[in-house]
Amino acid sequence: MSDAGEPKRIPLWKLEELAGSQARPEGWRGNPAPLLPDWDSSQVHTSSAVRDVWARRAPWPVRLLRALGRMLGRLFKAVAVLTAVALVCGFLLYLKGDLKPSSFLGGPAGGPAAGTSGPLVYRTVPSPGAKPRTPAAAPAAVTPAPTPRAAADHPTPGREEAAAPLGRPAPVTVKSGSYAFTATGKDKRPAAYDPCRPIHYVTRAANQPAEGPRLIKEAIAAVSRATGLVFINDGATTEAPAAKHKSYQPARYGDRWAPVLIAWETTAEEPRFTNYAVGTNVMGLGGSAALSRDGTEVTYVSGQLELNGPAIQSLIFRDGLAPARGVIEHELGHVVGLGHVQDPAQLMNPTAVPGVTTYQAGDLTGLSILGQGACRPEV
Repeated sequence: MSDAGEPKRIPLWKLEELAGSQARPEGWRGNPAPLLPDWDSSQVHTSSAVRDVWARRAPWPVRLLRALGRMLGRLFKAVAVLTAVALVCGFLLYLKGDLKPSSFLGGPAGGPAAGTSGPLVYRTVPSPGAKPRTPAAAPAAVTPAPTPRAAADHPTPGREEAAAPLGRPAPVTVKSGSYAFTATGKDKRPAAYDPCRPIHYVTRAANQPAEGPRLIKEAIAAVSRATGLVFINDGATTEAPAAKHKSYQPARYGDRWAPVLIAWETTAEEPRFTNYAVGTNVMGLGGSAALSRDGTEVTYVSGQLELNGPAIQSLIFRDGLAPARGVIEHELGHVVGLGHVQDPAQLMNPTAVPGVTTYQAGDLTGLSILGQGACRPEV
């Protein structure tokens, strides 16, 4: 059926256009429309257009303040975003281990807490004058003894030498075989300091934390008690640590073996303190130089202990003095002749274990042996 005879329906909006309706828009949700100029039905009034109208009406100081307010708002948002990004990056670095010296009780001088990443690692300084050697396959492998020094490198023998050991190691109540020595001679005896003469030491205090002197004193007391070796503090020095520490420096220290050097350093001086490639922080380096006669009776005469000052300061701030003191005790263990052991229950483990902040049964057993060396008046 055709609907040609029926009248066509005209939509309401068409009727409004034909009638020329220019009704004002209603306010939002029934609120009166804002006081604006007469509306032009041929234009669409957006919110930005409304703001422009008000902006043209406002005095210039008001417009300036509004512009400043908008700029400050954008600046605040940008700062907030950058701050959030920095916090996230810092948190990720913290988890990775680059910003935290995970303590002894969470990674000591040499290691992380259980379940954490980014261990702090101990390192041993090779004895100056020692023969180059290939790494041993096992931690307890015997290392070659250092070659004897030329006579020109020796001080007058027997200085401060006593007829008997100056002290005795403290009794070891629980013995353990979990220890190793840094070097052993052909006679199978470990390299050790002469127990019949004192071990002098000096400290370069630059870069040390405020608690540094106390920590060194307490760590020295611990290793002295365990070995029976007597240590004498010769005070401050300006000597800088070196890869090949000189054991005889008559111009600086007189006619004697150079005292053990304890130096606080930064990563600028000692690049080995950090290794971001594997996410670790090296807290300390320690070792001693030795003399030997035909590869037997290996005797330490001087040594060097390097401490990562900023990292230990952070360790103290985070976990207190005990793990920081453990760092120094570990490195002093290397100085008197202890090597690393792969035993997480011992302080001489290469990485730290929570709660292990001082010498344990294996450490004490090894230190007791090192304190019972022979007197060497000819050195």
